[in-house]
Amino acid sequence: MVRLKRALAPLMNVATAAVLLRIFLGGTMLYAGLDKVILDPRFLQADGVGSIGDTLRLFVTAGGPLAPLVSAVAVGQPVLIGAVMAGTQVLVGALLLSGSWVRLGALLGAAISLSLALTASWGVSPYYYGNDLPYLVAFLALAAIGDGGVLRAGAPVTRGHDPQRRAALFTGGGALLALLALVTLDRSRLAGLLAQNGGSDPAASPSASASASEAPAASATPGSDEDGEKDDDDDDENDGEMKSPQPSESASGGGGGGGGTSGAVIKGADALSPGQALNFSAGGTAAVLLKDGGTYRAFERACTHQGTNVDWDSANGNFYCSNHGARFSAAGDAIVGPARTALRPITVSVAADGSVTYTR
Repeated sequence: MVRLKRALAPLMNVATAAVLLRIFLGGTMLYAGLDKVILDPRFLQADGVGSIGDTLRLFVTAGGPLAPLVSAVAVGQPVLIGAVMAGTQVLVGALLLSGSWVRLGALLGAAISLSLALTASWGVSPYYYGNDLPYLVAFLALAAIGDGGVLRAGAPVTRGHDPQRRAALFTGGGALLALLALVTLDRSRLAGLLAQNGGSDPAASPSASASASEAPAASATPGSDEDGEKDDDDDDENDGEMKSPQPSESASGGGGGGGGTSGAVIKGADALSPGQALNFSAGGTAAVLLKDGGTYRAFERACTHQGTNVDWDSANGNFYCSNHGARFSAAGDAIVGPARTALRPITVSVAADGSVTYTR
């Protein structure tokens, strides 16, 4: 135990902690800023899937504490706001990585994280699914620590053997390699870039592969909003308009392949028009029913990235996750990262009387 403590002693210092935070936070901010202005041509646009304009409007509908400010100041000039955000992130990255004005850079990073926590991540529940609060705390910790006394642009290099400096450089190099690995393994972004270079649009309209029959397989379903309106509340279990699943009568009349399967009717489903969606509880699981043309589709609402509930965006014809901006087509396929896998489907069918049921 004593030997282990001696071996780890060079790593147990403020310089090492500062370098770890500077490289990870600075590298992440630099990548995020360059991503917005170079890697993702959709971001600096006023409209469209993945655009800053679309993102700001969804921040308003999410209803966070800063929603009124975003509506009054940002929504009317989305491209300028997006450019300022990207530029600030590049500046923070440069300050932290160079070791110049580290505390200022950390406070700017904390301000960015706080603004995102009060908009993009506000609806995330439980809170630890969102990543903006951890970033906020990390930036504040770095602001308290400072640059750590090493890896400072223009600062004199310490001569001779300095165990603390060597430990900081060693661990900092490891953090840099880990960050590069994370960026390289960002498969959703790389796949999107490859698809774009190949001539396909990763933000294309929902896949026509949803050529499922207009009455998918049998199912049963719990209640939803009685007026058939979309419920934007992410907390389905506390929704006053949400009904508990009610067993349906045997679908012996079995329209659309019901085949006599019994289940629970999704109340309000028959009132949906093409392009409308309805949130409901599928046996205690948050779910959504979509009428895609003449076809009903149902999915679990949990985003396959970090489990945040997705919402149907009728303007763009896809599902949107307000946590990190992931989007899914009407068929449930992941079309915009960071999510890489499709929404989990729930089998639905239409009975002879027009009621829609689900099975699990």
